[in-house]
Amino acid sequence: MELLRPIRPNEASADYLYTRIRSRRSRLIAGSFDERSVSVRSRQSLRNEYHWVYIRLNRRLRNQLQPLFEYEELRTLILALRYLAAGDRSALLEVLNGSLLNRSLCRVLTGAPRVAVAVAALERLLADDNPFCRGLTEAYLKQGPGGVEQAMNGGYLHQVIGSTGPQVVMTYFRYLIDLRNLLALFKHLHWQLPLPPPLIEGGEIGLARLGRAWSGQNLNGVSELTRKLTGLDVDPFKAGIEETLCRGLEVRLRRAGRDPLQVGVLIDHLWRCRMTARHNGLEAGRSQAGEARQELEFML
Repeated sequence: MELLRPIRPNEASADYLYTRIRSRRSRLIAGSFDERSVSVRSRQSLRNEYHWVYIRLNRRLRNQLQPLFEYEELRTLILALRYLAAGDRSALLEVLNGSLLNRSLCRVLTGAPRVAVAVAALERLLADDNPFCRGLTEAYLKQGPGGVEQAMNGGYLHQVIGSTGPQVVMTYFRYLIDLRNLLALFKHLHWQLPLPPPLIEGGEIGLARLGRAWSGQNLNGVSELTRKLTGLDVDPFKAGIEETLCRGLEVRLRRAGRDPLQVGVLIDHLWRCRMTARHNGLEAGRSQAGEARQELEFML
């Protein structure tokens, strides 16, 4: 079974979609992206925008950009498992509402009495078409929900990097691997955790370089690697390492999005939407909880 539900590709001209995306991106940049159907102010509105773009892709664009949408819905799947484990049914239903997940997977998640049952069913349904889902049940038995998340995320990123696709798509996912690795390394060093961080192979920064920073317990090494990856002349610890890494990807995607007839336009738009939703979430967190620290949604 495929991760996403089958939706017939839109066979309209790609030029028309590019025109509409450039218009939506311009309004987002100008701060006036507030159509009745789209405001990109919350997790749900972000999913709505991903859905809006996905159903308008023709077959060629769908094939090129499929990994972005699968990775987004993998995050939805992981969130659903978290809510199932917490017994929060209303949040579970909310996160599945409007998602692009295959409806059979949604029924498994809403009908499972506990996480172990859901994980076993997901592996059974997905493993044939999605090799990264093989061994999920064993990962859950050994490491619990965290092991399932790591297996899904790491396995999927390995799968994407090992495939073929437009250079901008591969660059995007390689950067995400680096981003995840640097954040994991920073957190393990900062909190002086005894176990090494779970690093994923396939990014621009080799595992050997990351391993040297870990073995030397060298936070300055993380700073140097972050600066080199992002190309930004800032202190990532003062500016915030998450913010710095996000800014570095933003710069890359903005460059890729300058060509009006390339998939970089679409990736740049979706990333801007994600960062807008995240920023609004952080602002809400400041006003409601008095603190801005929040996990990056795309890091799940």
